[in-house]
Amino acid sequence: KYIEMKTELTLILSISLFIIGNVVKAQVSDYQSTITISGRVSDFEGNPIDSSVVRILHKDFDKVYETYTDKNGNYTLKNIDKGNYMAMFVMRTNEYPRENKVPKDKMRLEYWAWNIIAEKDLIINPRYDKLEIYGTTAYEVYGGYSGFFIYFRPMSLKKYLSYSEFLNKEKSEKNVDISIKPENLKIKVYANDEPLVINSIQSIKEFSGKGNIPITAFIVQVDKPKQMRNGDSYIIFRVEAENTEFNEKGESIYFYEMKKFK
Repeated sequence: KYIEMKTELTLILSISLFIIGNVVKAQVSDYQSTITISGRVSDFEGNPIDSSVVRILHKDFDKVYETYTDKNGNYTLKNIDKGNYMAMFVMRTNEYPRENKVPKDKMRLEYWAWNIIAEKDLIINPRYDKLEIYGTTAYEVYGGYSGFFIYFRPMSLKKYLSYSEFLNKEKSEKNVDISIKPENLKIKVYANDEPLVINSIQSIKEFSGKGNIPITAFIVQVDKPKQMRNGDSYIIFRVEAENTEFNEKGESIYFYEMKKFK
């Protein structure tokens, strides 16, 4: 009987220590002031893109954290202070068209993730190629059909390269239209990897500065996601887009922080 009681006490003690250890671990995690962002950068065929710069940016576009992908496309950004950051930017610099350092068929644009909510460790796997999805933003609809509107501005590298010569930034903003025609746009929208129903797609002309040609952007209306991941205070929306006119793809993500109304 003494042995049985001792065994039971040992078991109870072990369980108690396990529970206490997990609670303490969770509390320590909550109080940690930094997080890690990691992932793999690739093209849309899954091929790794090495030597890409990966930057976390402030709202003034100043870099806060920076690293580069290895030969397998992997990257890790450690010791990132918790908080919200305007964007993550990814690009292999020498492939950018303004650099004019590689043949046109080897050029690529940029990948963007917006409103990064760095409250816990994140895995972000950027995919990018010749279609850049810029300025992605999401907002929830109140007082109407329950869902979200997703704004984004696709920009075509191949359309830019189809012009007879490279233009400097000032001239290109006034003369080069790299927008996508609505009839050539194919898109998919995901929320935490859940495919969403697309209810409408509207093109809009966005003012791009006095004397510059307007840019064509899009607003997509989607259903609410059916599921939220346990404990998440935000939704990660992902837009996958294709320009059928030039057979080019791009994607972008946006962290939408859930509103907490009383």
